[in-house]
Amino acid sequence: IIIILIGITHRPDDSIHTIMTDTTPPPPPPSHCFLQVSIAGQPSRAIVLELFQDSCPKTCQNFVLLCSSSLKTTRANPQPSYRGTEFHRIVDNFMVQGGDFTKFDGTGGFSALTGSTFDDEQMHNNNKHDRAGRLSMANRGPNTNGSQFFLTLGPTTQHLDGKHVCFGQVVEGMDVVQDMTSVEREGTRPVSLQKIVIVDCGVGKGIIKDNCSSSDDDSNRRERKKKHKKKKKKKKHRRRDDDTSDDDSSYDRRRRRKKHKRSRKYDSPSSSDEDRRRTKKRRRRDSDSER
Repeated sequence: IIIILIGITHRPDDSIHTIMTDTTPPPPPPSHCFLQVSIAGQPSRAIVLELFQDSCPKTCQNFVLLCSSSLKTTRANPQPSYRGTEFHRIVDNFMVQGGDFTKFDGTGGFSALTGSTFDDEQMHNNNKHDRAGRLSMANRGPNTNGSQFFLTLGPTTQHLDGKHVCFGQVVEGMDVVQDMTSVEREGTRPVSLQKIVIVDCGVGKGIIKDNCSSSDDDSNRRERKKKHKKKKKKKKHRRRDDDTSDDDSSYDRRRRRKKHKRSRKYDSPSSSDEDRRRTKKRRRRDSDSER
């Protein structure tokens, strides 16, 4: 009897087991990311990137984390995010490089996965640097991937195969990438007034507020200020012209305006009748008092 009771007490509860198990599959990793890029203070335009999740899952995950972060990095307050970073290196017919969110000059940045660097996935894929628009990781040697990346500008970059992990490609906005080469540079770095900034980024194909970036807001504010200043200048010029006229002085003009206002006030039919009545009453009082 004791053996039977022990067996019953240790029997697993099927109902609890069914509640604890979760059969819903995890969501698939994102296949696209976008970058909203402003070139030399111009309105931002979107670059849509397809990610090779099957062959480079770790590299793609690192890129997705840096794109999807809601943080904005600055020189004073570096954050693991591409939002606010710059394309700091441009080489004609070769590549444009960005992703340094700590020093903004190509010497900083780190992985969002490990906090430092992570290994290459080159041995597990056959992705080649054989066309313009390839997305690849920048590094300082084997197994030193951090946050910096580059986009190729031509098919003459096949010497990078086996040295850099190619994990995506541009599917929309290749004209934006090509336009980056038109900015003024000191060597390979854009000058301070010609910076190329990632004003926004995220996961998906970039169906977001085009032409509503911070640079666009700044340009709109500038236009409003210019219009306001022009209006002020026009008013000032009018006043000066009035004040400096030869035939009239400002004092005469003010007197004339007052007279004009009075005449308009007493020219109305209701006011004129009232005045006549008052004057008649006053005359009668004066005549009665004299008597």
